[in-house]
Amino acid sequence: MRTTTSRRAATGAYAGMVVVAGGSMVVFPLFPALQDRLGLSTAALGLVAAAGFLAALVVELTLAPQADRGHGRSMAVVAALLVAASLAWSAVAAEAWQLVAARALGGAGLGLFSPAAAGLLIRRAPERSGEALGRLSTAELGGLAVGPMLAAVALRWTEPGTVFAGAAAVSAVTAVVVGVLLGGEQRPAPGHRPPALAFDLLRHRRVLGAVLLAVAVMVPVGAYDAIWPRYLADLGADPLLIGLSYLLFALPFMVVAAPAGRLADRVGGPVAFTRGTAVLVPFIALYAVVTDPWVATVAGVAESTVQALALVGAVATMAQAVDPSRAGSGQGLARAAGLVAATAVAAASGAVYALGGPLLLFLGTAVAVVLVSLAAWPLLRRGRTAPDGVRAVPAATAGPAVARAERSR
Repeated sequence: MRTTTSRRAATGAYAGMVVVAGGSMVVFPLFPALQDRLGLSTAALGLVAAAGFLAALVVELTLAPQADRGHGRSMAVVAALLVAASLAWSAVAAEAWQLVAARALGGAGLGLFSPAAAGLLIRRAPERSGEALGRLSTAELGGLAVGPMLAAVALRWTEPGTVFAGAAAVSAVTAVVVGVLLGGEQRPAPGHRPPALAFDLLRHRRVLGAVLLAVAVMVPVGAYDAIWPRYLADLGADPLLIGLSYLLFALPFMVVAAPAGRLADRVGGPVAFTRGTAVLVPFIALYAVVTDPWVATVAGVAESTVQALALVGAVATMAQAVDPSRAGSGQGLARAAGLVAATAVAAASGAVYALGGPLLLFLGTAVAVVLVSLAAWPLLRRGRTAPDGVRAVPAATAGPAVARAERSR
């Protein structure tokens, strides 16, 4: 019975992530149509994207630890409802500030759902946290790809308001389904109540290193989210190709993420991250000189493979740096730090693109990823003493055997 309940909960976590992530991204392929209808500037698109990141940041910093205090199920249900409300508001938005506010609700929903799902999965099998987080990342990116693709297809037959309304209905139904599947959530052990905020984890060098890896992964996300549709449109792509590019980017990631997680469990998150980033950076720089939308789309497909390894390596590094009882707090902290970077980059991306085009935006993004990644390594290689509630696991050897040894102490 316990195994069945655990599988039901995992199904709820993965399925809910697909819908919540997909709903939060529906707005992006609709940007060109919304620009024409509402008269939005390119810089305003960056603000819409930044609003989602900023809201998710606030939620990750303040509410993620509640996932370790027995409130994961409630967090997941509220998250789906927030995304539904975001989409419903977007359907009737008539001004730029309304889109910004609606996007903020959607970002808050994603920020609430992610640590709840991650904490549940890590506590199910701490020694396989990399694989579980890889699958969760697959579900998230699957939603990030399917949502825009379906929105772009629907836009060919209907108006943006109808697309938003349909996506809102799906998110509302998902809230009910997730609430049922996540029943029987684990509660904290008697006498153990994790802190309400996660900042105490920053006392540990390896946690700081994991935070920097999360920042490095999210810098390109901030650069791409708002500008990618505009970038492809400027290269001559129509809305269908823009939506298709999101789907094609997701497919290799969805294939590679779980094996990447198993690799991270075996060799350690930092090593997996480094292997992925070494190939990722040249692909980011390549977008600066591409002149054909199909070439850019194909490059995105190739980039997705190594992006999976880098991203899963980053989240696995945090999972291997903290005790499973603080899993939600650790993942929320890492995602919040990444969102700080993504918010700043997204807010500036429109202006940077308008100033220097793809050359300035993508080359600058590649350089930033390299610099942040290099800054993380001294922290990951030093410091073996962890504060209470944090596991001191050697950076490059945090596999299943080490995890079991730590738990047996």
